[in-house]
Formats: sequence, C-alpha cells, structure tokens
Amino acid sequence: MEKDELKEAYDSIDKVLKKIKDAEGHKFKDFDVNHRLLNNINKGRLGNIIEEGLFGYKINSNKSADFDYLGLELKTAGVIKTKKGYRAKERLALCTLNYFDVAKETFYESEVWQKNNGLLIVLYNYVENCDYANMKILGGFIHRFSDEDIAILESDYNLIAQKIKDGKAETISEGDTMYLGACHAGKGELVEQPFSKLKAPLRKFCLKNSYFTQIIREHLNHDKLENILNLNRLSNCSFEQAIEEVIKPYIGKSEDELKEIFGLFSDSKSRYERYTAAMLGIKGRINDTDEFKKAGIEVKTVRVEENGNIKESMSFPAFNFCKIIDQKWETSDLRNKLLESKFMFSVFRKRNGKLYFCGVKFWHMPEHIIENDAKKVFERTIEVLKSGNIISQVKKLNNGKLIKYNNFPGIAYNEYVHVRPHGRDSNDEIILPIPDRLTGMIMYTKQCFWISNKCIKKAISDEF
Repeated sequence: MEKDELKEAYDSIDKVLKKIKDAEGHKFKDFDVNHRLLNNINKGRLGNIIEEGLFGYKINSNKSADFDYLGLELKTAGVIKTKKGYRAKERLALCTLNYFDVAKETFYESEVWQKNNGLLIVLYNYVENCDYANMKILGGFIHRFSDEDIAILESDYNLIAQKIKDGKAETISEGDTMYLGACHAGKGELVEQPFSKLKAPLRKFCLKNSYFTQIIREHLNHDKLENILNLNRLSNCSFEQAIEEVIKPYIGKSEDELKEIFGLFSDSKSRYERYTAAMLGIKGRINDTDEFKKAGIEVKTVRVEENGNIKESMSFPAFNFCKIIDQKWETSDLRNKLLESKFMFSVFRKRNGKLYFCGVKFWHMPEHIIENDAKKVFERTIEVLKSGNIISQVKKLNNGKLIKYNNFPGIAYNEYVHVRPHGRDSNDEIILPIPDRLTGMIMYTKQCFWISNKCIKKAISDEF
C-alpha cells in the first residue's frame, strides 16, 4: 500500500485505532506477510511486521511520520508485566541523531520533533524465552506530549545541540538529559561531527526508559502522576537550574534550623530527604513527582563527615545469578541502568558536630567509566559465577560462626563500582548456576552492584 492508499484506507484516527484493536491477542506470526521472522530477528523487524502485515504499509525511509496526515508516527514496543503493572522493556528509539543537522536546527525544526510529535504506539507483551513469533499484541494508544513535557524535551535537545556546537559530540551521554535521550546505535560505529576532527559514536534520539514507562502506565494502568513540581521556571532556565534556584535560600542552614523552618522534628532516617522535599514544596517523596519519575532521577542524601569522607555507597537491585550469566555487557541490565541513571545528591556536611545543608548536585556516571571500570566489574562477576569459584575461604570465629569470603569484585576492586550483599540478612539466598567448588553449596546470599562511596565523593568534591 502506497502513501495515498494508506491515507484513503485510514482517513481517521478512529480507523487506525480500530485496526489495532482488532489485532489485540494476535501473535506477530499472524502478520508476518514477508517472512521476516525467518531471519535473525531484531527489534526493528517487529515494527516492519506491524507496518506491512497489519496496516499493509510499504516500508520506506521517509523522514516524515508514517501517518503524517494524522500527525502520527507508528512505533512498536515491548512491555513487561510486573507486580506494579506494566513497564517498558527498553527506551523507545525515535530517529537517528545527525550531528550536522542538530547543530543548525532548532528543536521544532528537527526531525525528532517533526516526525515524533504525535506517537501511535503498538504494544506487545514481552515474555522471556518466548519466540518473537509467538509474542502477543496487547493493543495500542496515541500519545501527544503535554506543554510541560515539551519544555523539558526542548531543554534536553538544546543541551545535546550545545555539546555538538562546542565540538564535544563525543562526550554526549544518555545521562545528560531528562526525557529525550541520545542512546548508542549500531555496534560502536564512529561518525563525523561538525566542529571537531574527533569522531563521535553513532547515536539515536530516544525517549528514555523511565519516561516511556510512565507513558505506558498512564495508558495501561491509568497511573497518572498528579504531583507536579511548581518551580516557576524562567525561559532559558533548565530544570536543574530551576531546582538549584529554589533551594538556594536554604544553603548553609543547619539541621536544627531546617527542623524549625519546616516543622519537621522526626529523627527517622528519611528526614534528610524530607528536608529537601520541603525546600521544593513537595508533600511526600521527591522520587514520586512527575518530573523525577519520568526522568528516572533518584534523590540520594549524601552526608559528608568532618574529615571529608562519605560512609554510604549506593546499591542497585539484587541480580539473579542464573540470569546474569547469560547477559552480554552491551545489552546488560547494569550497563543500561548506568547509562540511563541520573542522581540528585542532596548534600549535608558535618561541621563542629552539626550537619549543614550544602546544596544539590545532579550527576550521572561518565560513559568512559561505565565502559571501562563498570564493565570490568560486570565481566569479573560473570567469570566468578561461571567458574563456580564463588568462595575463596571459610573462617571459623571464636563463637563458632563461619564467615565465607567470596571472589566477587569488592569495594577494593576499583573506586567506582563493586559487588556486595543485598539481602535481608545472610540467609536471604538464591540459587547458583554452578555449585561452589570449595564448599559445594548451591545457594548463596543475594548480591548486587553498588556505586562506591569513593565515586560519590569524587562526584561532589569540586562543589562541596
């Protein structure tokens, strides 16, 4: 079906949505008219199958949206069902990031906006170890961006464009931005950039996983976030700058002064986050606000001791020993998490025995650290699990208790990322893929990856 025929067949949004409604519960193989599933499947081919087999639309490389006359670009995406409802399987790719075009175009002139300002999203239920041919279509919906979200998308685009104009396209990172990401594309290809002789990684614009997940939850779970920050943002002022402006009057205040100002006299561990939330006019958790949840920004309180040290490291969720050994670094959960994660450190520093608020710092791990130090920790972890050399030695204490020392890369392995326990206690165990060679055990205490306290100290040291 050519473009004119497509327009005639689907001349209204209602007809498009009805076609998707009719496909609910069907499998991809039901629409594979050109036998794309016979080849080594990739995510792009699933979109091709929907275009060709469901809508009868001829595949093309046009820069315009698929249903441009309706203002809609067709996207196919996987979702995973969890206890909290559905979440996005991954970020949503939008279009290739052309460094030369982005350097000279405004956000509203750009392909990423012109092509994707209205999205027709077809969802399928991703099931681990299931052939794509047998995965089922859940349905679809139309997403149009709110004015608040557009402002942040434009700010994200401008940040990326500025790095290109500064001749630093090679330093772009997905963690730089809030909603609109610049993710790696291809297999490490390098391309020219306009204002530097250095080549930069090939990238695509994408909606970040956290943002896309919230879109899905709004439509599938009716999980609409109502707690929106009222920052009275100024034009040409980024989200981060607006946050910093709001909290500025409280910098230098002691904990006792903050308690009096906000009427928060609890001694709970969460009180430091509550102080920061109160500064921003938030009732409840900062992480549950619209902007922080969509951007996937995690708020972490950092308490700096009088000697400048930081005690706490930051943990990620525990990993499954049997599943992680099948992951490749390039598509691993750890790499994706580190690339996408952004933190807002709320910093309190101890002076003369009292804690004082120092300000906030937005931070994400630099890509060169992710691709070197974090990668080494990941690969060492896989090596330990696959070899069965989990336990290095067992020591018996005077009270008869046995202490098991493991071979996972601990906090001394490097100053950025390490592995250590993440369970309720030492008895919170999961199965190993191979019995441990030294002890013969088949279960071991849950472990997770941690961002080390030395890394956090280095991240804030320039400002605090």
